[in-house]
Amino acid sequence: MKVPLEWLGEWSQWKGSPEELAEKLTQSGTEVVAIHSTGCQVRGIVSAKILEKKPHPNADRLSVCVVDDGTGSRQVVCGAKNHQAGDIVPLAKPGTVFQDGMIIKSAKLRGENSEGMLCSSKELGLAEDSEGLLILPPATALGLPLEKLFPGEVVIEVEITSNRPDLASIFGLARELSALGVPLKEKEAVPAADQGELKNWKVSSQDSKLCPHYTLTGLEVKAGIDSPDWMKKRLVAAGLRSLGLLVDVTNYVLLETGQPVHVFDATRVQGSALEVRKAKAGESVTGLDGGKHTLTPNDLVVADGKGVVALAGIVGGADSAVQPTTQKVLLEVASFDAGTVRRAARRLSINTESSKRFARGGLDPELVERARSRVVQLLQDAGALEKYLGLCSVGAAGNLKVEPVPLRWEKAEKMLGYKMDREDLTQRLGSLGFYEEKGGWVAPSWRRDVREEIDLFEELVRLSDLSKVPTSLDSLVDGESGEDREDQLRRQIRTFLVERGYFEVLSGALVRSDEAGSARLTLSAGPDAAGYRQSLLPNLSRAAGRNISRGLMDLKLFELGRVSVEGGREEMRLVLLVSGRERPVHWQEPEVDADRFSLQGIWHELGKRFPGLGQPLTLKEMSPTEKKSVGVKSTIWMAEGKVSVAKARLTPFTSVSSYPGIQRDMALVLPEKVSFADVEKAIRAVAPAEMESLVVFDRFVDASGKKVPKGFLSLGCRLQFRSSARTLTEEEVGGWEKAILQSLASRCEAKLRTVL
Repeated sequence: MKVPLEWLGEWSQWKGSPEELAEKLTQSGTEVVAIHSTGCQVRGIVSAKILEKKPHPNADRLSVCVVDDGTGSRQVVCGAKNHQAGDIVPLAKPGTVFQDGMIIKSAKLRGENSEGMLCSSKELGLAEDSEGLLILPPATALGLPLEKLFPGEVVIEVEITSNRPDLASIFGLARELSALGVPLKEKEAVPAADQGELKNWKVSSQDSKLCPHYTLTGLEVKAGIDSPDWMKKRLVAAGLRSLGLLVDVTNYVLLETGQPVHVFDATRVQGSALEVRKAKAGESVTGLDGGKHTLTPNDLVVADGKGVVALAGIVGGADSAVQPTTQKVLLEVASFDAGTVRRAARRLSINTESSKRFARGGLDPELVERARSRVVQLLQDAGALEKYLGLCSVGAAGNLKVEPVPLRWEKAEKMLGYKMDREDLTQRLGSLGFYEEKGGWVAPSWRRDVREEIDLFEELVRLSDLSKVPTSLDSLVDGESGEDREDQLRRQIRTFLVERGYFEVLSGALVRSDEAGSARLTLSAGPDAAGYRQSLLPNLSRAAGRNISRGLMDLKLFELGRVSVEGGREEMRLVLLVSGRERPVHWQEPEVDADRFSLQGIWHELGKRFPGLGQPLTLKEMSPTEKKSVGVKSTIWMAEGKVSVAKARLTPFTSVSSYPGIQRDMALVLPEKVSFADVEKAIRAVAPAEMESLVVFDRFVDASGKKVPKGFLSLGCRLQFRSSARTLTEEEVGGWEKAILQSLASRCEAKLRTVL
């Protein structure tokens, strides 16, 4: 949300710099993502009068103008079409530097001298788009800097989290600052609008849960009255366009209070009654957003005697919209169910200021009457309200019964790790609208997100001086949770795989409805997000296809994420993918392709390190059909398995011995049919604990049978012995070597190569 500081200053007594304000809000959990200025963004541009305009002799689309900025006339070539002699326009003289780095210079354009540039509002940073020069008022003095005509103001851009609808308004932010030590300004209360009955009109609600409170106020206004300049300026600074007084007032009240409001042209509404109901099958509405929306029975609408006039809480209908000539107005201010608004807005891909606030939920029900009264007041102040016709409503704001939330200061201090200033924090909670009752704290109607003690702890820490909060908290205050263990396991698996050359892929859990094995969603988030994945393999395959198409043939990829399984449950899965070469090319060793053994090997390592990872559910080579679907031809191997919650096995620490080791090399001759696994078993069966390592350094087969008999092979084994307590002697190592040779002879028919 864009917040003009001048507007915020009407409610808050903040006196510091924008940067200090951004720091204060961000430290309390309301992130300020940007600070920027409105108004003319280019220095040195002045107002000038067009004395003469004539066509360019060598270019049909250009004109040659003679302009005067009060210091003398000069010639400027211009490409715009909306200006005439006598107009006052912005002039950028030679030497002017624009925000994109462009420098204005004297030059010849198609043979005509041009000493400067005439500017549009877009080039000055006053608008996102424009179709010609900015035409200034005729009374504008010549040579006046544009930054004085359009001084602008500082705007901060605030990121509002989904659980804090109370912050999505100017007043809400001012109230938040009051809890951070910045007092609210004393303002006159908005006079309550008349509660007299609106005759000849009726409103009704089909479901009080979906629309607990709906008000309709009749007003007669003067046509043709424009919005005051101060209102236009604030709306533009907040990112909205001025669309006429009636619409501007509704937008202004929405931004100021956080409560969406809407106006209908009473003469364009069919009949004399409005009903809030579920849409009928096949109904549609053309919205003010320009789209025609087909509705479902799950959508909540406002309907007149003919059909739908608004999609409740989201967008009004074009057929009942106010016009510049509108004189009879119906003002709608209501409360709508957050879930219903959110689902409809998402399904129809409509994102309005109204839908964003209703969809968050938790709007203060008392805002309905406050916003209604504020609209009436602003229309009166603008001199547009001729007659107040009355009010008809259904439901009421209602008083939600909120139980006090217990607050144990000792537990909060133990959990958060620092001593709190209880008196100061009690005062700050009061500034946010909380009050003590029955040994606990009652949250105000605009803070429905605070329902448990841990929610109050969150308020305390964000209202405190964060420099006092220790960087490392005691995670065992309430014990380690299952979520903690799951998160720790996932982090360890990721680290393990990355250290072995794998790259992580992150993909969305929502997929197309025709995705093989996907669970179809009741409410789709879009054409490419209509199902919930039941396997990680398809997304990882597509990621491999994208990489291979860009020339990355040697791949080691993994993804760790949740999938839907039978019974509507979620399950954590790990999927691995290899393609191309096992290792980078090196001149000392041949190229080795990655294959199923690459996956089996790494999965075996994972299983030894993480007991929660069993055998893979799937280990396969990508089929020709699958390869065609992702656009690859190379061989790809994939494995997918379930990840259960279990602590990783810790590798025991063994200190390096300070005593020297003794090495023995054995050149064995044994039948070719004997595997090294059998040789290793035979050696380890009798080897002492002091045998530190066993490696094969040579394997030789002589086809001629001269050096090694046919059917036999020569195997070079290196054994390393070392004790952590003493220096070994040649005699004891010789005894171990003799026992090992006897075991090899009996188990593997092996002999020393010199003894044939």
